[in-house]
Amino acid sequence: MSVPTTTVACIARGEAPPAQGEAPPDRREAALIVAGTLLSLTFAGSILIAGAGDREATRLALRATARVSFVYFILAFVAAPLVRLRPGVLTRWLLRRRRAFGVSFGASMTVHVFCILRLYSLYAPERPPMVTDADFWIGIPGLVLVALMTGTSVVAVRRRIAPAHWRRLHRLGIYAVWSIFFLCLVDSVGRKETGHPILGYHLFIAVLVSVMALRFAAWRRAAPVQGTPIMEDAR
Repeated sequence: MSVPTTTVACIARGEAPPAQGEAPPDRREAALIVAGTLLSLTFAGSILIAGAGDREATRLALRATARVSFVYFILAFVAAPLVRLRPGVLTRWLLRRRRAFGVSFGASMTVHVFCILRLYSLYAPERPPMVTDADFWIGIPGLVLVALMTGTSVVAVRRRIAPAHWRRLHRLGIYAVWSIFFLCLVDSVGRKETGHPILGYHLFIAVLVSVMALRFAAWRRAAPVQGTPIMEDAR
């Protein structure tokens, strides 16, 4: 079965191929973003209510929102390489919904930031003992990048930005966020205590390494399409 030239070119540029016979994507994207945000809010809210909002409950909510955000990020990160390596209905759907997962990641990280601020208020005027200077130097720039990427994923905002600048921001941002996740997890292995280090940290590190290997494999297999390098994909 041949793939339309327009669809191939869109995939090469890292864009979702045009859908036929489907409802307007904005409605489905909005539903997916709302669902993703509500999931993160539900996790955090349920944990905080069950624990009466104390320090331990807030730490659990912090970890839960980080895990949910991680899933959204990974789905956005692998969308383009998966469709290059294994084009199919599921991978093309994931590519079309990549922006929704990216915005859901940003929204979930907003809930995560609320949990961070809550934790600081519980330890005030002291700093939470599990927070180090490295968390500031790594985390704050990462949160700024996530905010910029989320804001510029809004169609109305993206139209006001030069395409080259948008691609540069999102290319830098997605690899920077990957690096921040990786560094924070590796740092946590040696610094934070947990009864289940494999499930708590090692599994997530393995996922990060695997998805980066997936991107590298897609890059190795890539071939120019109509003069446009397939690795032009910014995200």
